[in-house]
Formats: sequence, C-alpha cells, structure tokens
Amino acid sequence: MKNIFTKALVLFLIYSSCKSQNRKSNKVIVHSNTSVEIYNDAIGKEIKQIIDKNAKEILKDSLINSLSIGLYINNVSFAFNYGELTKGKGDIPTNKTIYEIASVTKTFTGTLAAKAVLEGKLTLEDDIRNYLSKPYRNLEYKGEPIKIKHLLTHTSGLPGDVITLGTEINQNSDEIGFNKIVVAHENKKTKAVFFESLSKINLTEKPGTIFNYSNAGTNLMGYILEKVYKKPFQKLIMNEIVSEAQMEDTYFNVPKNKQPRLANGYLLGKPMPKTKLANTLWGAEGALKSTTSDILKYISYQFKNNAIVKESHKKIFEAGPDYWICYFWWSIEDQNYDLHFRHDGGISRAKNVLAIFPEKKIGISIITNESSIRINQKLNDLMHNIYNELK
Repeated sequence: MKNIFTKALVLFLIYSSCKSQNRKSNKVIVHSNTSVEIYNDAIGKEIKQIIDKNAKEILKDSLINSLSIGLYINNVSFAFNYGELTKGKGDIPTNKTIYEIASVTKTFTGTLAAKAVLEGKLTLEDDIRNYLSKPYRNLEYKGEPIKIKHLLTHTSGLPGDVITLGTEINQNSDEIGFNKIVVAHENKKTKAVFFESLSKINLTEKPGTIFNYSNAGTNLMGYILEKVYKKPFQKLIMNEIVSEAQMEDTYFNVPKNKQPRLANGYLLGKPMPKTKLANTLWGAEGALKSTTSDILKYISYQFKNNAIVKESHKKIFEAGPDYWICYFWWSIEDQNYDLHFRHDGGISRAKNVLAIFPEKKIGISIITNESSIRINQKLNDLMHNIYNELK
C-alpha cells in the first residue's frame, strides 16, 4: 500500500476536524490525544486488513495464543488484539493488558542517560569508575577504562551477567528447564552481591572493541544514573521518561489492583512464573511492564522534536555495516531495510519487538505472551511485513 503514509496524514487531519465539530459518523475510540482506534472508515479498514492478514499468518504457529499489535502512522495510533491469553478460555487481550516488555526497558534507561548527558551530569567519555564507590582497578584493560559509552553500547567487556549461575546449569537442559533456573537465579540477586561480583571481573579485551550484550552493564548504567541524579533509578524512569511520554499504565511493580490485567506467560506452551527483576537489582535491563496503549504513547514520544529523544538515537558504536548501537537503541539501515530504531524484548514468559521508522513516521509494537526462541524470527518477519505493506 504505497500511499498509506499520505492517506494516514489525511485521516489525521479529517479526524482532528471531526473531533472539533463533535461529529460521530465513524467509530473513533480516543485513548489519548495521540492514541486512536479507527476501524470503520475506509483507510482504517484498509489498515486493519493488512494487520489481520499478517496476524492470521503468524497465529498459525500453535505456540502463539495471543498477539497485541500497536501501529502508529503519522500521529494516528491503531491497536489490534488477537487470540487468547489462556488457551481455551477465550480471554482476548486488550489495549489495557499489561505485558512484561523485558529488554525494551533498556531504551528507557538509554533515554534517561541521554537526558543526563544533555544536562551535563555525565559524558560519554567518562570513566565509569568516577561514579563507583571503590576504585575497581579491574575495570580496565591495559590502562583502557570502561567508559559510559561502552555501557550504553554493550561494548564494555563485561559479561552478560556478573553474577554467575554456578554449576546448577546443565548444558543439555531443555529450553524450559534452562529458563526456570535462570528465573530462580535472577530472583536471588542482590545489589551487594552484584558489586562484590563486579570486583572479580577480569576484562579480556579493550573496552569499545567488541559487542557483547550485557544486562550487567545495563544495570550498572542504572546505578550510575541513580548516583548522578541522587534519586532512585526506578523513580527517575517513572518521573522523567514514563510521565513525560504521558504513559499512565506502565510500571516496574504492577499495583495490586491492576495485577489481574498482567498477562500470564508461557514458554513452549508451559506456564512460567512472574519475574522479580524490579526488586532484585535496578531493573534497568528489563523490569518494566506496559500496555499496547502506553507503548503507542511511547512511540509518539519518539517522534517528538525533542533534544533528549534525538540524543538517545545518536549513533555511538558501529556493530556492523549499517548496524549501529545508540543509547541502547539499535539503528539499522541497509539494502534490505529502511532506517529504523529498534529494540526487542524477551523474558521467560513474553516476547516483543518495538521499531521506529523515522522517515515514514511509522512505529510498530508487537507483543505475545509466549517466549520460545523460535518466536524471535517470527516477530521480526511480522514487523517488517507490516511495515513494507504500509509504507
């Protein structure tokens, strides 16, 4: 649909005009100033047909019971929900279903870091030890220290997790067994053990040379932000990013009265326990929970003419041809893909992908409450299929 971008702009202008005249000829459900469902007008139906077709295809996978898709096109937001959260119960997800968005949380951490840089509270070139309570002479390689930019781009040389799992992991463990052990391990972490383990790390390469995805580095970035702002990290994210994006249903810890809306989660069809990332370390790597409605607001925030957002999208490390790491965002552009900023999220009970295409002003969020490894590629393909038909 080559003209959908132009049509969406016209739709937004028509919608704004109709709203001002208080006309109700179309089905328009307003969630906020920038989050709208429009299905009964011609363009809305055309968009829905594209999403329905692609969703139907991916739902052929027996593992995917539920699917929530948020679509943002030139200031108009659409939300689509399919399947059931609990197989056989008919509990269709809604725009208010709360999902664990896992590593998409990193983009919030990166955005806060961009804010700190612009405010002069730290710089990308700072030695991270300037913000730690001990010298940590081990956090350098041949005199080359880990810098802030290395944490933000997963090039610090730190392992994925500084607190090792120990010997309880059987290399032949199946996916379910492995994830249950990882979740149990995550739930036992403490900040004191984190820093004790950090002091035992031995870097084997110069920081800034090799990409190695590190949740430990992300949590360390969360701690540093906490130090420079002199406020708890999670409160900073909620006050400076979540509130700024006008997200009203996003949490580190879901309030008790909203727990019934928290989606159950599965791995290979087996129920998986809730995670406790928000209560062990800083939760900077993946502890946020959110809804499709709120993620659409976050997408809208990414398109604002905002210095902090622009800084967070700044390319810092080239991980490959036309593949850069920004402030935890991935920036991807090659012969197969238009420029987009992206992050995926995966936890033992959910998977999601979030992509921002700045040139076409299109944003796509896809979430499912199934976490099998084989779902990763399916969500990636679904996202690109939808974008290519809409642009």
